[in-house]
Amino acid sequence: MSFVFSILSVQSVKAESVTSGSYVEVDTSKAELYNSLGRRLDIYEPKNSDWYLGKIIEISGKDFYQVATDEYLSEEDSYVYHNRPEIVTVTDDSDVPVYNSKLVESTSVALAPGTSWYSDRVIYAAGGMPFVRVATDEYIGMWYVVQQKFVQRI
Repeated sequence: MSFVFSILSVQSVKAESVTSGSYVEVDTSKAELYNSLGRRLDIYEPKNSDWYLGKIIEISGKDFYQVATDEYLSEEDSYVYHNRPEIVTVTDDSDVPVYNSKLVESTSVALAPGTSWYSDRVIYAAGGMPFVRVATDEYIGMWYVVQQKFVQRI
């Protein structure tokens, strides 16, 4: 019988927290990555690329979304969303305003009353108000719709 002893020290490692069920999508032509100090890394991610959200940090009053170890996307180039596949129906009596992912209202698109839409994700305004996506970069306030059917992904 032989024994083996190690002279290596034991180290504790802290795992990064992951914001459960949250994702980040780049919504500009390309988004530069930053480190946790706000320094540019000269690495870019393409438009419409999606990432798991690790954590959110604030640097100089702006939110940054962690997408890799010490790599963050700026809120100016991306947005946070949650998957929520469902069919929704517009319940308002008049046309409903449509917004982009930065929550800027469209001047050319609105949804008609009584129409149904497939929605796959939800985003939130700074005050926590939810908006559901009904088309590429088109969102409506959740208070304008009723859920008709929840669609489960496999």
